[in-house]
Amino acid sequence: MIKLKKTPKIAEQLIIAFILLLSTLVMLGWFLNYPKILSIIPGSATMKFNSALLFFLSSFCVIKSKKKKHPLILLFFTLLVLIISFLTLIENLFDINLFIDNLFVEDIYSSKNPGRMSTATALCFFLFSLSLLGLRSDKTKKGSQNIVYFIIIIAFISTVTFILDIPAEYKTDFYKTMAIHTSILFLLISSLLASKTPNLGFTRVLIGKQSGSNLLRKLLPFVILIPFLLSYFLLSLLNKNAIEINFGIVLYTVILISISVTYTSIISIGLNKSDTERKKLENNIILRNQELMQFKEALDRIAIVSISDNKGIIKYVNNKFCEISKWSREEIIGNTYEITSSNHHSKDFIEKISEINDSNNTWIGEIKNKTKDGKLYWTETAVIPLKDKLGNNFEYMAIKQDITERKENEELLASKYVKQLETKNKELEQFAYIASHDLQEPLRTITSFCNILYTEYNEKLDEQAKISFRFIRQATGRMSSLIKALLDYSRLGYEEELILIDCNIVIKDIIEDLNTTIKLTNTKIEFKKLPEISGYKTGVRLLLQNLITNAIKFRKKDTDCIIKINALKKENFIEFSVEDNGIGIAKEYQKKIFAIFQRLHLKNEYEGTGIGLAHCQKIVNLHGGEIWVESSLNNGSKFYFTILNEKEKK
Repeated sequence: MIKLKKTPKIAEQLIIAFILLLSTLVMLGWFLNYPKILSIIPGSATMKFNSALLFFLSSFCVIKSKKKKHPLILLFFTLLVLIISFLTLIENLFDINLFIDNLFVEDIYSSKNPGRMSTATALCFFLFSLSLLGLRSDKTKKGSQNIVYFIIIIAFISTVTFILDIPAEYKTDFYKTMAIHTSILFLLISSLLASKTPNLGFTRVLIGKQSGSNLLRKLLPFVILIPFLLSYFLLSLLNKNAIEINFGIVLYTVILISISVTYTSIISIGLNKSDTERKKLENNIILRNQELMQFKEALDRIAIVSISDNKGIIKYVNNKFCEISKWSREEIIGNTYEITSSNHHSKDFIEKISEINDSNNTWIGEIKNKTKDGKLYWTETAVIPLKDKLGNNFEYMAIKQDITERKENEELLASKYVKQLETKNKELEQFAYIASHDLQEPLRTITSFCNILYTEYNEKLDEQAKISFRFIRQATGRMSSLIKALLDYSRLGYEEELILIDCNIVIKDIIEDLNTTIKLTNTKIEFKKLPEISGYKTGVRLLLQNLITNAIKFRKKDTDCIIKINALKKENFIEFSVEDNGIGIAKEYQKKIFAIFQRLHLKNEYEGTGIGLAHCQKIVNLHGGEIWVESSLNNGSKFYFTILNEKEKK
């Protein structure tokens, strides 16, 4: 149902304030014997004290009519208005005195029935109190509103007689003693009460958004003002004896017809324009619907389409859905998607799809389904929320594409790839064994024989022979270190499990192990609160230790080494940085340093095998991250590496 606009709050407050003010002034006027406020038009009827009092009480009843507070007080005021108005009607109808007219003050201005409200006033208050009582129940609200319209008609007739300056002797007894401000207040308070039920009766039509309501609002000023102005004009001419009454009626009729035709013609032209625009819109809608039908037909041919409600009950499926699932439309409609469930996906996966109920996002993913005869098939699925007029999700459209063949091919390729990886792993294991045993054994033999020869023939060897022996020992030592480093590189991450690692503890252990080197080089290591990560413990320690030892190794001479370690969480990974104030790295070498056995300096300048940063890169890759450096010569280096934040994912 369309929600119609009610009387604006500020307008309602102003009307109530005016009624309360005027009724209060009239009551004070009676107490203070100030006749000007009692009868605004000199010589006309006065607003009686009882009338002002009932307006005052009625205003409070209107204010509280939509609120639940103080219902007994509201009922008491309403019944008080009902009783006083009813008793006054009895007095007027049967010409008796029930002693309520001058109950509060004495009327010294009226010659006949002093203090008594007119029959019209008493009837309006009586009907108004009945209307207030009718608002207390939904069943009687419509009748209550009809009563209000009757009050408006009575008050409007009285107001017109004052505006047209109809003498009291020409008025009926029903209206003779009804004051102008009484009529105006009835118009205001009745209109206000009618606005309390905006979805009923004439009020609904008047403030509605339909074309009929728009037409009524355009015609209403004309229907009210034009006859009124013409009547005023005609009476003025008659009172001045400018025309005879018969000719006046003819003149009134001709002018009213002419103005009516002109005004309705103007409105008709506007309606014709609106009708033309409406037809254009209708044609556009028809064309759009045809396009949508074509889109739907094309979509139905290639995609599986279904629509479900908030509870997951399927309300619509296309032919493609039935064709793929092997279920008939009658079997599917009214069921949930459990009918095609393969039970392949985890509970968390299903919950992520259901989270779309609380969001405005489209869910896209792959789902494994099952046909009626038990065969499995894969679909690329998009779940799109459909909104109602208020913007709330009320239905969900699922558009699916059959990707079973693609998934089977992927699984086949994955199977071949796994086999290839298994073969390569076996080759690596064999290489590791050869490197650790078969290659080390000849080196140990060479080293042993060199030591024996050097020991036994040391005194017989000349200086050149001794230098040669030293070169042999150094070369075999380097060869052994390189083979060991290569073996360590191949074993990184092998048979190691992911665990939760506190990086603060790892750094403290490294500092403790390197304590002697740190003191000798006067190194200072600074680190803030580092996060916990999910990783390979040995690898993470080796990664951080290599970066710290490199920073110490490549420090500037005559400068204390300062190393700063920080970490920053970014989306689904953590970015670490290890910064030093060392000798730095030229830009052209910054990518080469991560290659295995790469060295930028001579062996006699800096010790090492040139595999440390290669270790770092492999460890970072094992953790799904990247490593890079920002540096320049003589300005230190800042190594960055990222680790997937598996802890946050879980």
